[in-house]
Amino acid sequence: MKEENKNGQSPEKEQLLSSLRNAEEMYVFMSLCTKMPYVLCDEETFDDEVLLYYTEEDAQREGKKQIEQRIPIQIAKIEKKQLLGFFSSLYPMGVNGLLINKNMESEARLQLGELVIRPNTGDLPDGKVWVENPQLHLTALYFMQEMRRQEKPELTEELKGLQEEILVNYGRGRFIVAVHKENGMPMLKQKNGDAYQPVFTDILEFRKFNKEDQFKTMAIEAKNVPKMLVNEAKGVVINPYGVNLQIPIVRPEEPQEKK
Repeated sequence: MKEENKNGQSPEKEQLLSSLRNAEEMYVFMSLCTKMPYVLCDEETFDDEVLLYYTEEDAQREGKKQIEQRIPIQIAKIEKKQLLGFFSSLYPMGVNGLLINKNMESEARLQLGELVIRPNTGDLPDGKVWVENPQLHLTALYFMQEMRRQEKPELTEELKGLQEEILVNYGRGRFIVAVHKENGMPMLKQKNGDAYQPVFTDILEFRKFNKEDQFKTMAIEAKNVPKMLVNEAKGVVINPYGVNLQIPIVRPEEPQEKK
């Protein structure tokens, strides 16, 4: 029978937690398809995990195997002062697990909640709402990781299922939109000239867009998004500096005045 400490954790688990909390640096697999941490679903537990390594050498060696399997990733270094912020940022992505040193003798798994506490979003000032769409964000990550790694993108049955799940979660969502005090809501033009209005699943994604602090935020329910679209917009683009997922939406026609 394994020994447990006063918190009900085994010595091995306590040592793992300590090593993560005291690490001087960590290395994470980043997906080139989403510009976000690469996410993997565990086949047995169905945990949604990110892959972490203690050393750059180990990360590079295992990352090469991913690239050989045509999974486009790069290695990102997370310094000690960035670790808490990084782990906390996984919650709005829908990630619930950490896979450390995959394919090594020291391979270990950990629930995200065992390492960092999820922020309390219930005690907000009057008039403020917390916007987060982890299930939508997670499904979009899986969808784009698979779709964009294909030389000739094709909607497989699996991708069709993810696409349907994305649309369902989108329809249930509440999002952040950017508003400029003089120019209103921004639009992002694609290479073909089509324009989409950006919406964000959470405040972290909005901050990537608002690095120069030019925009204010407004929360909007998915059902009200079509009403905010300008005439030339083809729809919305979710997290343009991250997963960059376009959803075509048609603006409702203005009712004609009766003569």
